[in-house]
Amino acid sequence: MNKEQIKQIKRFENIIHAVDALFIVIYIGLFVYLFSQIIVPHTPPETFTNYEYTIFGMDIDTLVLNTWMSYLAIFIIITVPLTIISFKKTKYREFYEYNHYVATNYFVNAMVSLLVLNPASFVLKIMASHRILLQSEKYGFKEALKRIGHGIKNLFKKKEKVVVEEDNELKRAIQKQTIVQFTRMFFSYLFLSIIALMIFIPFYWMILTALKTYYESNLTLSPRFFISLSEMQWMNFKYVLEEVDFSQYIKNTLFVGIISTTGTIFTTVLAAFAFARLEFKGRDTLFSVLLMTMMIPGELYILTNFLTVSQAGFGWIGGETGTNSYFLAMIIPFMTSVFYIFFLRQTFKQIPETLYKAAKVDGSSDFKYLTRVMIPIAGPTIFTITILSVIGSWNAFIWPRLITSVGDVNEGRGFWLISAALRDADFYTSGTNPRVMFNMQIAASAIVTIPLIVVFLLLRKYIMSGVGRSGTKG
Repeated sequence: MNKEQIKQIKRFENIIHAVDALFIVIYIGLFVYLFSQIIVPHTPPETFTNYEYTIFGMDIDTLVLNTWMSYLAIFIIITVPLTIISFKKTKYREFYEYNHYVATNYFVNAMVSLLVLNPASFVLKIMASHRILLQSEKYGFKEALKRIGHGIKNLFKKKEKVVVEEDNELKRAIQKQTIVQFTRMFFSYLFLSIIALMIFIPFYWMILTALKTYYESNLTLSPRFFISLSEMQWMNFKYVLEEVDFSQYIKNTLFVGIISTTGTIFTTVLAAFAFARLEFKGRDTLFSVLLMTMMIPGELYILTNFLTVSQAGFGWIGGETGTNSYFLAMIIPFMTSVFYIFFLRQTFKQIPETLYKAAKVDGSSDFKYLTRVMIPIAGPTIFTITILSVIGSWNAFIWPRLITSVGDVNEGRGFWLISAALRDADFYTSGTNPRVMFNMQIAASAIVTIPLIVVFLLLRKYIMSGVGRSGTKG
């Protein structure tokens, strides 16, 4: 294949990615639109309720709506990872890698596109597969099918026995080595499969329970491991977001997470730079003292921090600062982290000190050297700290729960973070004998958990890169 042919295939692949991305947007848009049309009762629904809808000019009921949304969710789950993987492979694929294996991969992806109702992508991938076969192997689909048929015929064709004198010891050694390798790989993959199932089944059960009715999740004596697409109660998620006010709690958590993470990055970068490059009296002693504080459990700081924000002149809790003081009390004490300072300092220490001395000779200030040299080099580690800080804020429970429980309960409730809301929000049935609605509570847990999983899957490369950099001493 020449360069012009490669460029044509690359352009064709970009068109395929654009079509796949367009259909993902369409799937997500349709799912969001159907989700917005769901009717939510003001009281917790204990049994399945069938509503009538008029969508796209068609009269449908809740069962049909649930089926449509379930199909769209499956399409999104399948299409998004495949598109991302395909894009990465195309981006880093060299010209000599275009062969019949790539053509076969496009053919399989075309079948998947057909299953997820993406006919445009199906046609384009079939064309790409055919073009790659023609230009790399000099034959098309017709010849490929003939070769496949010929290969299948040879499998069932009787072969003549050929007597070959072989060394029995060598033959036994090869057989033994083959058996050992097969056994090792078999048990390795079996072990990994069991571990994967142990991780996947609780997550699957959480999603399944979140999509069940109250009766199915609480009262039935024989819970089902599978439910039909029409029985998936997407209304549970909308009820949690609207009637239990989880949309407000998510906004609170994002606000606290973004502001506290910004402050953490600012203080961490400055402190790590000071401990890594600046020479001042008592630097190593002070850094050792800070490291020793990492051995003290964070729960022991709660009382002193609480006294600080409530009595020591701040008055953020029970004072006259206003209701927004809840946010101040949750953000300010956690705008720094000794662990992150140590984490980033190790990366800064890998940068040769000769660069710093050369910059000082050229008249560069410390701040200019930090922003133009050290921060760009330590970018992956800073990015990792940002992700970990956001995840920590998203999962924070003890301190936000303590802050919002002081004073007026109803006032503090409006400043809950999602972790506190998971424990104390109203997930009970109505009536004189209220019971916990586990399907609603687990739907809220899924809303909290899924974003973290998505963020980790998308950014795991940067997280691992940052950890690897900080753990290596230059």
